[in-house]
Amino acid sequence: MNSVVSQFKSVGAAYSRVRHEHKYGHVLRYVTITVGFLVTALGVVAIPYPGPGWAIVFFGLLILSQEFEWAERLRMKIMGLLNAFYRRYIDGNRLAQAALAVATCAIVMATLWVTGALDLAQGWFGWDHPQLHSPLAD
Repeated sequence: MNSVVSQFKSVGAAYSRVRHEHKYGHVLRYVTITVGFLVTALGVVAIPYPGPGWAIVFFGLLILSQEFEWAERLRMKIMGLLNAFYRRYIDGNRLAQAALAVATCAIVMATLWVTGALDLAQGWFGWDHPQLHSPLAD
């Protein structure tokens, strides 16, 4: 574990050196900020879906923390709040875990319905249920 931390610190040190000593270091700042905000926004969109939504948010904030101290503070605060929430309400609570699973499935199904993916899938099986047609397709 210590080797991973030391590798991250060495990457941060290399970034800082290039950012402050290279004649185009200011360009790196704008690229870092842009990529950080894009990755964080992608993570926020991905949060309700199965997969690494929160990890993407934290990675985006980690990128932003190279340029902004508030991003590091926000990342640590969100991680602490999520860990406390999970320990208090989710960990060991089967009902809460089931409710979370049902809510996740509902969000995924609603997204598939709105985007027309259910329309596409029913075509594969030769079905035609009007309820599955996307409201955006009309």
